Amino acid sequence: MVVGVDLARGGWAVVVLEEKGVVESFRCDTFAEAVVTEASVIAVDIPIGIPDQGARLADVAARRFVGPRASSVFATPVRPVLEAPSYAEARHVALELTGRSISAQSYALRHRILEVDDHAHEDERVIEVHPEVSFCELAHRPLPSKHGADGLSERRLLLEQAGIDPPASVPRIAEPDVLDATVAAWTATRYALGKAVPLPEGLRERIGAIWR
Repeated sequence: MVVGVDLARGGWAVVVLEEKGVVESFRCDTFAEAVVTEASVIAVDIPIGIPDQGARLADVAARRFVGPRASSVFATPVRPVLEAPSYAEARHVALELTGRSISAQSYALRHRILEVDDHAHEDERVIEVHPEVSFCELAHRPLPSKHGADGLSERRLLLEQAGIDPPASVPRIAEPDVLDATVAAWTATRYALGKAVPLPEGLRERIGAIWR
């Protein structure tokens, strides 16, 4: 049993696979609720391994890997920025440490990032994934945007061809988030079987890599 987790408009989309079959799918408010006890791997789409300075090698490698979908890869803020008590302070710290400000959207994710990072350092089952990276691995090429009908139908078809029947719908979760959580679970299965590959390639540590 493995779990795929994706951010879903103020909460988390969760898809649980067992032998490639979806046994449960739901929305929850905290990452702790997504940590299914019986799961061997929990793959989540959020940065794990927050840098103290500079850009994460995983982010750089992931942007290169997905090519035209590079803008979908989140640039992980440095830890002092995420720990800043206000957005104004975060912008000041970001400019001082990196020479660039931080968007309000990125700062708003700080509690999610810090929550998952704490879990990942305590629970070796937790790995980082990125849906665009996973779909690119599954298709062997970048896909059209998930915000269009063609992109969604192609993602669903790829999962079905991989032997996974994604949920048709999940209450309070948009279809793109359902599919992203499902492909995260696909990568979790690969990780459980020892088949997942890290970005950047050659990295041996669980934390600091985006797995595909």
